[in-house]
Amino acid sequence: MTAVPIAVTRAVLADEASAVAAWVSRQQDWEAAIDLDALQLTARTTHPATGTPLRIEADLDGYPAIPPVWRFLDPATGQPLPYAFPQGGTIPGISGSIFHSNRVICAPWSRLAYAEHGGPHGDWGDLTNWKNAAPAYTKADTIADMLSQIALHLSASPGTHP
Repeated sequence: MTAVPIAVTRAVLADEASAVAAWVSRQQDWEAAIDLDALQLTARTTHPATGTPLRIEADLDGYPAIPPVWRFLDPATGQPLPYAFPQGGTIPGISGSIFHSNRVICAPWSRLAYAEHGGPHGDWGDLTNWKNAAPAYTKADTIADMLSQIALHLSASPGTHP
Protein backbone atom coordinates (compact mmCIF):
# COMPACT_ATOMS: atom_id res chain seq x y z
CA MET A 1 0.00 0.00 0.00
CA THR A 2 1.87 3.03 -1.21
CA ALA A 3 0.27 6.32 -0.19
CA VAL A 4 3.03 8.38 -1.79
CA PRO A 5 5.35 7.74 -4.73
CA ILE A 6 8.22 5.41 -3.82
CA ALA A 7 10.71 8.10 -4.87
CA VAL A 8 9.26 10.44 -2.24
CA THR A 9 9.45 7.78 0.49
CA ARG A 10 13.05 7.00 -0.48
CA ALA A 11 14.00 10.69 -0.42
CA VAL A 12 12.48 11.19 3.04
CA LEU A 13 14.16 8.04 4.36
CA ALA A 14 17.51 9.05 2.87
CA ASP A 15 17.14 12.37 4.68
CA GLU A 16 16.23 10.63 7.97
CA ALA A 17 18.97 7.98 7.73
CA SER A 18 21.59 10.27 9.28
CA ALA A 19 19.34 10.95 12.27
CA VAL A 20 18.80 7.20 12.71
CA ALA A 21 22.57 6.63 12.52
CA ALA A 22 23.19 9.41 15.05
CA TRP A 23 20.57 7.98 17.42
CA VAL A 24 22.06 4.47 17.15
CA SER A 25 25.57 5.84 17.82
CA ARG A 26 24.36 7.20 21.18
CA GLN A 27 22.79 3.90 22.25
CA GLN A 28 24.32 0.91 23.87
CA ASP A 29 23.65 -2.44 22.18
CA TRP A 30 21.65 -1.06 19.23
CA GLU A 31 22.20 -1.29 15.49
CA ALA A 32 19.81 -0.19 12.78
CA ALA A 33 19.84 0.28 9.04
CA ILE A 34 17.36 1.56 6.48
CA ASP A 35 17.18 -0.34 3.20
CA LEU A 36 16.05 2.27 0.67
CA ASP A 37 15.40 -0.33 -2.03
CA ALA A 38 13.18 -2.53 0.16
CA LEU A 39 11.72 0.45 2.09
CA GLN A 40 12.51 -1.32 5.32
CA LEU A 41 14.30 -0.65 8.57
CA THR A 42 15.93 -3.47 10.50
CA ALA A 43 17.10 -2.89 14.05
CA ARG A 44 18.76 -5.25 16.49
CA THR A 45 19.27 -4.90 20.19
CA THR A 46 19.03 -6.94 23.36
CA HIS A 47 16.22 -6.77 25.87
CA PRO A 48 17.56 -4.63 28.75
CA ALA A 49 16.06 -6.82 31.49
CA THR A 50 16.82 -10.27 30.10
CA GLY A 51 19.57 -9.88 27.51
CA THR A 52 17.34 -11.65 24.97
CA PRO A 53 18.27 -10.70 21.39
CA LEU A 54 15.58 -8.64 19.66
CA ARG A 55 15.01 -7.96 15.97
CA ILE A 56 12.68 -5.12 15.04
CA GLU A 57 11.58 -4.45 11.50
CA ALA A 58 9.57 -1.62 10.03
CA ASP A 59 7.82 -1.69 6.68
CA LEU A 60 8.24 1.89 5.50
CA ASP A 61 6.14 1.73 2.33
CA GLY A 62 4.04 4.91 2.14
CA TYR A 63 6.03 6.74 4.84
CA PRO A 64 5.76 9.61 5.76
CA ALA A 65 2.14 9.86 4.60
CA ILE A 66 1.26 6.83 6.70
CA PRO A 67 3.08 5.32 9.68
CA PRO A 68 5.35 2.27 9.44
CA VAL A 69 4.37 -1.31 10.21
CA TRP A 70 6.52 -2.24 13.24
CA ARG A 71 7.15 -5.89 14.07
CA PHE A 72 9.31 -7.79 16.53
CA LEU A 73 10.67 -10.88 14.79
CA ASP A 74 12.58 -13.98 15.76
CA PRO A 75 16.21 -12.78 15.62
CA ALA A 76 17.44 -15.96 13.94
CA THR A 77 14.71 -16.65 11.39
CA GLY A 78 13.06 -13.26 10.83
CA GLN A 79 9.65 -14.84 11.37
CA PRO A 80 6.98 -13.15 13.50
CA LEU A 81 6.65 -15.25 16.64
CA PRO A 82 4.62 -14.42 19.77
CA TYR A 83 7.59 -14.87 22.11
CA ALA A 84 9.62 -12.27 20.23
CA PHE A 85 7.33 -9.45 21.45
CA PRO A 86 8.14 -7.51 24.66
CA GLN A 87 5.83 -7.40 27.64
CA GLY A 88 4.55 -4.00 28.72
CA GLY A 89 6.08 -2.28 31.71
CA THR A 90 5.46 0.81 33.79
CA ILE A 91 7.32 4.06 33.17
CA PRO A 92 6.85 6.72 35.87
CA GLY A 93 4.86 9.65 34.51
CA ILE A 94 3.68 7.75 31.43
CA SER A 95 0.28 6.12 31.35
CA GLY A 96 0.68 2.74 29.71
CA SER A 97 3.14 0.90 27.57
CA ILE A 98 3.28 0.77 23.79
CA PHE A 99 3.76 -3.01 24.14
CA HIS A 100 0.36 -4.61 24.49
CA SER A 101 -0.73 -8.19 24.92
CA ASN A 102 -2.21 -8.07 21.40
CA ARG A 103 1.46 -8.05 20.31
CA VAL A 104 1.43 -4.85 18.30
CA ILE A 105 3.09 -1.57 19.09
CA CYS A 106 0.06 0.44 20.12
CA ALA A 107 0.96 3.99 19.15
CA PRO A 108 -0.29 6.46 16.53
CA TRP A 109 3.03 5.99 14.69
CA SER A 110 2.43 2.24 14.29
CA ARG A 111 0.22 1.22 11.35
CA LEU A 112 -0.82 -2.07 12.99
CA ALA A 113 -2.44 -0.18 15.90
CA TYR A 114 -5.18 1.08 13.59
CA ALA A 115 -8.43 -0.88 13.25
CA GLU A 116 -8.16 -0.98 9.45
CA HIS A 117 -4.99 -3.07 9.92
CA GLY A 118 -6.40 -5.31 12.66
CA GLY A 119 -5.39 -3.09 15.58
CA PRO A 120 -7.49 -1.90 18.51
CA HIS A 121 -7.84 1.75 17.49
CA GLY A 122 -10.76 2.71 15.30
CA ASP A 123 -10.89 5.97 17.25
CA TRP A 124 -7.70 7.52 15.83
CA GLY A 125 -9.09 8.36 12.42
CA ASP A 126 -7.38 7.86 9.09
CA LEU A 127 -3.79 6.64 8.84
CA THR A 128 -2.77 9.84 7.07
CA ASN A 129 -3.62 11.74 10.27
CA TRP A 130 -1.10 9.73 12.31
CA LYS A 131 1.01 12.74 13.36
CA ASN A 132 -2.06 14.42 14.91
CA ALA A 133 -3.97 11.36 16.15
CA ALA A 134 -4.30 10.59 19.85
CA PRO A 135 -2.36 13.56 21.29
CA ALA A 136 -2.35 12.02 24.78
CA TYR A 137 -0.43 8.98 23.48
CA THR A 138 3.24 8.56 22.64
CA LYS A 139 4.51 11.05 20.05
CA ALA A 140 7.12 10.23 17.41
CA ASP A 141 7.29 12.04 14.07
CA THR A 142 10.48 10.52 12.62
CA ILE A 143 12.01 7.05 12.45
CA ALA A 144 14.67 8.04 15.01
CA ASP A 145 11.92 9.32 17.34
CA MET A 146 10.09 6.00 16.95
CA LEU A 147 13.22 4.00 17.77
CA SER A 148 13.72 6.22 20.82
CA GLN A 149 10.18 5.47 22.03
CA ILE A 150 10.71 1.75 21.49
CA ALA A 151 13.95 1.90 23.50
CA LEU A 152 12.26 3.89 26.30
CA HIS A 153 9.44 1.36 26.61
CA LEU A 154 11.88 -1.55 26.39
CA SER A 155 13.71 -0.09 29.39
CA ALA A 156 10.58 -0.72 31.49
CA SER A 157 9.66 -4.10 30.00
CA PRO A 158 10.24 -7.11 32.28
CA GLY A 159 10.95 -9.40 29.30
CA THR A 160 9.39 -10.93 26.22
CA HIS A 161 6.19 -12.95 26.11
CA PRO A 162 6.60 -16.63 26.93
